[in-house]
Amino acid sequence: MKHFFILIAFFGGLVLSAQEKTNKQSELDSIAATNDVDSFSIVEDVPIYKGCENRVTYAEKKECANQKIADFFKENYNTIRPKDSEVSSGKVRVLVTFSVDEQANIVDGTAEGPDKYFENEALRVLKLLPKFSSPGYFRGKAIKVPFSIPLVLYVNTKKDEVVDATYPVYRGCHKELSFEETKQCTSDKIMDYIKVSFNYELADKVFPTELTTQFLVEFIINKKGKTEHINVKAHHKAIAIDVIQLIKRMPKFKTPGTRNGKPIATKFSALATIRLL
Repeated sequence: MKHFFILIAFFGGLVLSAQEKTNKQSELDSIAATNDVDSFSIVEDVPIYKGCENRVTYAEKKECANQKIADFFKENYNTIRPKDSEVSSGKVRVLVTFSVDEQANIVDGTAEGPDKYFENEALRVLKLLPKFSSPGYFRGKAIKVPFSIPLVLYVNTKKDEVVDATYPVYRGCHKELSFEETKQCTSDKIMDYIKVSFNYELADKVFPTELTTQFLVEFIINKKGKTEHINVKAHHKAIAIDVIQLIKRMPKFKTPGTRNGKPIATKFSALATIRLL
C-alpha cells in the first residue's frame, strides 16, 4: 500500500505546499523551506506544469504545479521498504531536486535519503513525471529553473497481500464472470427478488396516498451462502418486518464469497425503491 504525506516544492523564491488528508496509516508533517533561493529571484514566469495551462496568475500556476506533482508522487512512490533495508519503519525524509530547462524538460535530478532504495525510488518516480508544458521565463527568454522537493514518507515492510476474491453468486449469475460483473449481477438479482416478493397489498394499506416507498436492506451472506444478520430500515415497522421475512426466504446462493480460495462472509447493503401505484 502506498502512502504519501506532504510534498513541498519551491521555485522562484517562494514555497509551494500541498498536503494530503490524514488516514489510518498517515501522519502530516511539515518541512521548513530553506533560505538558499537567491538564484530563483530572476524568474518572472514560472514553468507551467502539464494540466496547468489555463491558470492565469503566477500564484495559480505555482499552486497547480505543486498539487499535481504531489498527486503524482503519491500515486507512484512505493513506500514498502526492502527486507534487507536497515531503515526502520516509520517516517523518512527524501530530498529531491531537479531543474526545468529551457525546453521544459526535467533535468539534473538528484535525491538524498536514508538509503539508496529511497533515493532510487524517488528518482524513478521523477523520471516518470511528464514534461512541463512550458519553461520559466525572464524578460521573454526561456531559462532553467531549479526545483527542490522534500518528501516526508511513512514506510513499512508489509508487502501488499495478493488477493484472489470472488463475490457471492446468486441464481441466474454465471461463476465465470469477473468480480465486479458477479457483484452487479448478484445485486440486480437480489433487488429483482425483493421487488417480486414485496407485499404490495400491505404497503397500500400502510401508505394509501404514497406513490413510492423506500427501505434500506442490510444482511450478511455467510460462508455457506445463506442470509443472516438481516436488518431493514423502513418508513413503517410493518414494512421492515415484512422485508426481513422475505430476505429470510431468499434461496441459498450458488456459491458464497471467497478470498484466496476460502469462503468468507460478505455484507450486502442496498436502498430499494418500490413503486406502489
